[in-house]
Amino acid sequence: MRFRKTARMPENQRNRAIATGEASRILKLYGLSSPTDLVLEDLALAMGVLVVEGPLDSADARLVRKGDRGIIRIKSDIPEVGRKRFAIAHELGHWILHRTLSQILACTSEDMLSAYKTSAPELEASYFASALIMPEEFFSKRIEGTTPTAELLGELAQEFRTSLTATALRYVDLRDDYCALVVSENGKVKWWRESRDFKGQFWIDPGTKLSSHTIAAGFFRGEPKPSGPEPVDLVAWLPDAAGIDSETIMEEAIPMPRYGQVLSMLWLP
Repeated sequence: MRFRKTARMPENQRNRAIATGEASRILKLYGLSSPTDLVLEDLALAMGVLVVEGPLDSADARLVRKGDRGIIRIKSDIPEVGRKRFAIAHELGHWILHRTLSQILACTSEDMLSAYKTSAPELEASYFASALIMPEEFFSKRIEGTTPTAELLGELAQEFRTSLTATALRYVDLRDDYCALVVSENGKVKWWRESRDFKGQFWIDPGTKLSSHTIAAGFFRGEPKPSGPEPVDLVAWLPDAAGIDSETIMEEAIPMPRYGQVLSMLWLP
């Protein structure tokens, strides 16, 4: 037992359950028995939605709906296949879950992944997307008894054809033990997600400057990345942590130089 139990932060479990349940229903309805069977463009077309690529300003993806037909436009200069696939799945989440919300929806990558200032419909669409392209039945088996190293996350991202960020988020969402993902940019915390067991214990205000003792801060100082996860002082990430029976926390820092970001996977040793 690592923590003195405290009240957990509230979470809209019902909306999440509906979103993931709808993703499971779609997979079964179209006979998609494994992630390798999933061609998102074909699935979208079967649901009356055409997927195209083209220029978009201030958004990664846009859904336009007219009755029972729709068009998803994906920003053509997104470099990663995994990021494009998540964007398609996210818009399909809107298509299924939010029929009466709006006829036109435009979503940024921040809408799709971060949670600190994202609306409920965006979170629901992202839960749907994660469950669609990384089904719990398959993903949970792959991460059982593991730690979230860069090597493992890279293997999972390749296997499920997802972005590294989306893969890390799915890992955290499906683990019951104490782990978290922190995304930092320009030396400051941008957003984060904690596992279920960390809820009510893990909190960092977005915009907080990284402690100089974190591995992520070293990246922004131009230091070489360690070859693997390393222990850091717990207070470097959680200065106000109470009731945690550990003085250190493991950090696997994964630089994302294309975006000027670092993904830090954190877990208790």
